[in-house]
Amino acid sequence: MAKIRWHKKSIVTRLTFFVVIIIVIQTVILVGSLITGGVLNQAEKNAYQAFYEKVNNRRDFVQREMKNRWTNLEPYLLPISKMISKEGVSTDAVFGEVVTELIAMLRTTQVSGVYMILDPNDITMDKYPALYLRDYDPVTNLDTNDDIYMICGPSDLAKRMKIPLDQTWQYNLKLTEENSDFYFKPYKNAPLTTKASYLGYWSKPFRLSKGDLPVLTYSMPLFDINGVLKGVIGVEITLNYLTQFFPASELQPQDSLGYMIAYKDHLNEFLTPIFMEGALQKRMISSTSPLDLSVVDENRNIYMLNKHEGVENIYASVEKIGLYQFNTPFEDEQWYIVGFMREDYLLNYVNRIKHILWMSLWISAIVGIFGGILVSYQVSKPIINLANQVRESDKSKIMRLKPTGLLELDELSSTMEFTNKLMLASASRLSRISEMFDVPIGAFEINLTTERVFVTDYFFSILEVEAHKKANLETKVGFIKLIDEILDNPEPDESDVYRLREDPPRWVKIKMIEDVDLMYGIIMDVTEEIREKNQIKLDRDLDPLTKLLNRKGFQWQFESWNKKDHFGEAALLMFDLDNLKIINDSYGHKWGDQYIIHAVEGLETITDNDHKLLGRRSGDEFVMLLYGFESKAAIRKCILNFYEKMGRQFIELPDGTQKTVAISAGIMWMDHPELSYDELLHYADEALYESKRHNKGRFTESQY
Repeated sequence: MAKIRWHKKSIVTRLTFFVVIIIVIQTVILVGSLITGGVLNQAEKNAYQAFYEKVNNRRDFVQREMKNRWTNLEPYLLPISKMISKEGVSTDAVFGEVVTELIAMLRTTQVSGVYMILDPNDITMDKYPALYLRDYDPVTNLDTNDDIYMICGPSDLAKRMKIPLDQTWQYNLKLTEENSDFYFKPYKNAPLTTKASYLGYWSKPFRLSKGDLPVLTYSMPLFDINGVLKGVIGVEITLNYLTQFFPASELQPQDSLGYMIAYKDHLNEFLTPIFMEGALQKRMISSTSPLDLSVVDENRNIYMLNKHEGVENIYASVEKIGLYQFNTPFEDEQWYIVGFMREDYLLNYVNRIKHILWMSLWISAIVGIFGGILVSYQVSKPIINLANQVRESDKSKIMRLKPTGLLELDELSSTMEFTNKLMLASASRLSRISEMFDVPIGAFEINLTTERVFVTDYFFSILEVEAHKKANLETKVGFIKLIDEILDNPEPDESDVYRLREDPPRWVKIKMIEDVDLMYGIIMDVTEEIREKNQIKLDRDLDPLTKLLNRKGFQWQFESWNKKDHFGEAALLMFDLDNLKIINDSYGHKWGDQYIIHAVEGLETITDNDHKLLGRRSGDEFVMLLYGFESKAAIRKCILNFYEKMGRQFIELPDGTQKTVAISAGIMWMDHPELSYDELLHYADEALYESKRHNKGRFTESQY
């Protein structure tokens, strides 16, 4: 059976690609026509329109309740004005006369509370005579007054009217800075007109007293029959009651963020929440910060809420409530109803359309791929069979190909058979050319499509392959494994040179060229050449007396180490022999050299070679890198042990004098990656000369 070969230039790939492209183009045209035709855009607009209409209808309903029912106080103002116009009547008596009207006003307006607050005639007082009644369930009215509570007013009146006293009851109403706006704002604007309805004021939510429910109120100045200002009268809406007018499920059946009332005035251009409903809304939206909104649909007042605690995008529909008439004192104080919906619900239909369009694209691509494979397989089956015959044939013998039944392919087969004969005639050309030169060069050729491997006579001798292992290298897998093992040991700083063995060291140079199906290479022994190069490097980088790295050699090795990733603590140390000049002057330079060698022997014992790099900078100066230690304390311990050993070891001089090697040191810690080698050496040198001046024969740490 023909085996499909996936390649960017194969017939199968190209035919499949062509079929997929055709189907995808058709799908894209269909999807594009839907998008450019405005289907998605219209679906979004429809979603925004539905959202707008819900919030707008809710605004209209609440606005009608506020204007036509809750603030409909006119029928009661005239009777109450007459009652408060009597001279010489106590406030308790006044409250006794108006209580019936207030109860009727409470029942008719269906608010949660009504009140009348009188001027105390003493501006220094903070308690005002008031009659304040509340119905916690305005929807259900009883024939008696048992469902009404007195928040403020005479207790005798409550007893007579059989009205229970509320748990927050007070005889006179205490006004504070937090709860006084609902009284003072309409009261202080009363001189503007005697038309009380023009001066009606909606307060922001507040509490009458500690422990009371939050409420918002509508207050108007209260005039007597002669137009004399007597106080204020108004209605109250508890926020618990107000919640009933903003059903969250109206916007979203589940997990709805619901509605909010927001506020702004001439001092603040941003909407600030004053009434929030539902635990979910309060958890996701800050009640103290202005709303951060960006326009989505200006015509429908749809916005995106930019700052919230949710994962999904949140949309807001904002509608203004018409509370005040034009050119009235409080027209700058504007209230808005804000409805919220999550994007996954608001644009659910739009997202479903998008999902369907994407699914159409994927399905089209999948159908195109399978259809393309089926079509291309049928077309390319004879070609693949011919290719398999050619691939599996022995290239060292004359090729014989079976006819395919297709004229064009059979002509191609004949051409390949003829070409094969010509190739066999020149197949061993590489081997013959290499054998003409009597030099230690090995050559190899690997056919990547078959198991064929060809090598010259010198190849195995250069690699020192034993005779019994040659059989394993006749296959492509074994041969490539051998080459890969050699390539795993490159010689640093050498191009195409690899270490063949360690003891004694031996190196080979390999050059390879890879074609589409063939890999060619030559290999030669370069052991002598590399050994000579390494000896030159040693002579260049080593100090002749101590065999340590010289100044340049140490710097080169240090900078090579510093470029690599290294772990643990490290330090750069400068050493200086303290008495070398005295030894040279007293016993000659020969003994001075012995003094240096004795010092080097001690320095070599500081730690093993895996954790140090040691070099000689000049006659009596040495430099050392200690690295890979667990801590700075571990480095200090090594250095202290070194000084302790040096204090116990003596060098015997020609006159029989025994003397210890005195050496001073400076340490610069390697925890400043921004410093260069010369800068690190400078600070270590400064620490060294600090030792020479004040701590000779010991070490000093740099204070950088």
